[in-house]
Amino acid sequence: MSLFRRTKAAADGIQRRLAGRLLCVLFSCALSGCSFLQPAADPTRFYVLTVPSAPPEPVAGGESKRWKVGLRPVEVPAYLQGKAMVVRSGTNEIQFADFDRWAEPLDQGISRVIKEMLSGAPNVETVTSNSHGGDTLDYEVAIRLLACEGLRIKKGAGTIRFAMTWEVRSVGNNSTPTRRGIFTALPVAWNEKDYGRLAQRLGEAIAGASRAVAADLPLEGKSTQKP
Repeated sequence: MSLFRRTKAAADGIQRRLAGRLLCVLFSCALSGCSFLQPAADPTRFYVLTVPSAPPEPVAGGESKRWKVGLRPVEVPAYLQGKAMVVRSGTNEIQFADFDRWAEPLDQGISRVIKEMLSGAPNVETVTSNSHGGDTLDYEVAIRLLACEGLRIKKGAGTIRFAMTWEVRSVGNNSTPTRRGIFTALPVAWNEKDYGRLAQRLGEAIAGASRAVAADLPLEGKSTQKP
């Protein structure tokens, strides 16, 4: 046999042995249920804004007149309009969380929480979302979000950063002057890793802001209502 044929035969033998081993590996994987094409698990987590339930606060001097309130779409800064949760580092540096996201647009989540809180106020009858005025309303509330994020501190635990402004405008025959306010949440501690706790802390801040908005709605006794 020539040298060429012996070399070719040896190479063919090596290829057959390698192919046999590969088939054995594939057969073993098939029996054990493993798959080379199995997709990796998605590590993304989604969060919603929530507030703890609390009974309505009592009203001094008896029951109050209840108002129909319209809540205009919440104005949100451009950098907060995505679903990625935001953490601020320093004065003007922000970071978007890769795998921690809001389950709904932030403006809708804030509007939902504020509507829930205002609906429980003793001087509110109904709250209409995405209001654009109307003769059936007594007051309209406009919200402008300034900050809603985590804040990393170089030396020490992180905190939350939440602030918003609002206007309470009279509608129809009401002559109450427009009332304006600003709410800045206290820097409640956050450990910079638990984004579920960050969402909870921000929800609590929105609840506090909602109570401040409700306090700007006139508190009148039912006896003052004209026939």
